[in-house]
This record gives sequence, C-alpha cells and structure tokens, in this order.
Amino acid sequence: MAAIVVCDDVDGAFRNSGELARLDAVGEVAVYGEVAETRQALLERLRGAQVVMALRGRTAFDRETLWNLPDLCCLASTGPHRIDVKAATDLGIAVATTAGTSTESVADHVLGLILALARQIIPADQALRRRRWEPVTGLELDGRTLGILGLGRIGSAVAKRAQGFGLRVIAWGPTLTPERAAASAVKMVSEEELFRSADILSVHLRYSNLSHDFVNASRLALLKPTALLIDISRAGIVNRQHLADALRSGQIAGAAMDLCDPCPVDMNDPILDAPRTVLTPHMAWQTLESYQRAARDSVDVVLAYLNGNPTNVVNPDILKSPRQAARRS
Repeated sequence: MAAIVVCDDVDGAFRNSGELARLDAVGEVAVYGEVAETRQALLERLRGAQVVMALRGRTAFDRETLWNLPDLCCLASTGPHRIDVKAATDLGIAVATTAGTSTESVADHVLGLILALARQIIPADQALRRRRWEPVTGLELDGRTLGILGLGRIGSAVAKRAQGFGLRVIAWGPTLTPERAAASAVKMVSEEELFRSADILSVHLRYSNLSHDFVNASRLALLKPTALLIDISRAGIVNRQHLADALRSGQIAGAAMDLCDPCPVDMNDPILDAPRTVLTPHMAWQTLESYQRAARDSVDVVLAYLNGNPTNVVNPDILKSPRQAARRS
C-alpha cells in the first residue's frame, strides 16, 4: 500500500469531492487542510510519502525540499508552477499534472473583470456604501475590440465568451498560426497591431524567459488611452510597476488583475495603490466545479501511476530511473 499525502487542501476541495475514496484500494491517504508554514513542517508531514498531491501551486517544491523526500516517487499537481521539474527529474520523481481543470472558471473570471472595469461596478458600489449616490457612465462591449495576447486553452475560452458579448476578437502569440486563430473564430494580427487596435487587452501568455516583462512600458505606450488591460497570467509577464505608472499618468484607462506569484501578493506591490483597477487574490480558478475536476483528475493520474500506466507525466524519461524501479520492485 502506498503512502499518499494531500499536502494543502485549504478549501476542502479534495476531502469534499468524494474522489479520494477511490484511492483506498491502493494506499493510505493523509489530508492536510493548510499550507505548511515552513520547509521543516512540510518535510515532517511528507516524510515517508510515496505520492504527494498538491493543489494549484500553493506549496513550493524546490530542489532542497525534493532532495529531502527520498521516498517520494510521484508528485501530482493541479498547477505545477512552483515545482522545480528539473530537480524532480534529476532525483527520479515523476511530476504528473492535470491541465485544463480550471479553464472554464478562469475564462468566466476574465469576463467578470472586463465587465467590472467597463461598467465601473466597483467604484459605484463603494460610493453607495459610503452613502453617496454617484452613478458612473460605463462602456458597452458590443462592437469593441478584444485583443488576446496568447491564444492558448484559456485565451480560446475567453474568445468564445467574448464573441457572445459582440466583441470583435483579435489575437497574437509567439506560436499562434492563422489556422489556430480561425478555429476560434479569431483574427490573427501582428504583435504591434494587437496592442494598437485593442480596446481591451487580455494577457494569456505562458510564462517563460521570453515572456518575462513582455508587457512593459514600451508596449503599454502602444495602447489607446481609452484601453483596458486584463491580466490573469503568472507574475512577471506584465511589469506591474510600469502598469501602475501608466495608470497614474492616464496613459491607459484601467486594469484588472488576478494577482498571484507570490501568494499572498507582496503588500508593497505598486499595483495595489494604482488608480482605476480591479484586483482579485488569485481566485480566477476557484469555483466548485474547478475544484471537483481538479480532485477527479488528480486521483485519476495517481491511480494511473500506481497501477503502472502513468499518464500526464511531464518528465516521462524518469520512469526508467532507479527510484522508479525501486518502487516497482
């Protein structure tokens, strides 16, 4: 029987899903309802675990942590952004992912952010709570242009929803092709045209060395002064200092962000004091439906791994490593 640990089920997503019962036949499951506060606390709760299940990057698995888990063979995560995959590979640990469980939830959140900014819902609400009657003039979405920076899984889901509001959708990405754009009923344009033409720019690039600081002062300067920027991407793609400066100077009209990396955000982050913003605390993915899919798919990949038919492993070459062979023996 394998020792299986769910290390950070803060919202009870795994416990309440009913999915963990499917693991009873293959292992003994321990569930922790909070994120470990220190590395030592994390190592203590994971000591002896062969399989670890982590939810949405809440727990960091760096090289030092992984090195101190000699029994760990499989790390299953719904969001592997804080896993040192190279270190896991060097140590012979399989990293299995459950991509796509939050796509619909995140796309819904993007549209919510767009509407909140365009109709200025937050300042109107805040004025009423101060007992002030201050109706605010907003913008209609129909006929405006939504530019999507990175038309991947989430970007495509956003495009589908946006078209229902009458938005004209254009897109650019470093690997985007006209055929992929057409499949989402989206017009592919150049990078410069995307920034210059968008009434609303929604950022969906995957974080990498190439996308670091991609939305910076020079690209923000290409946007219309009436433009709105939406960002639910990983931290580092949009330069928050440059964005805060653009908002203060009136260079763009507004921005909405689902802040992550780090979680919680640094309370000195310049975007927190920028005007005309809507900010949420890394909650775009958090819905009951997303949780259920995450629990289901996580259990699926763990069962596949323990039954000798691993799926969704991002470093499959390690399946022949000494650590993996020792687990099977």
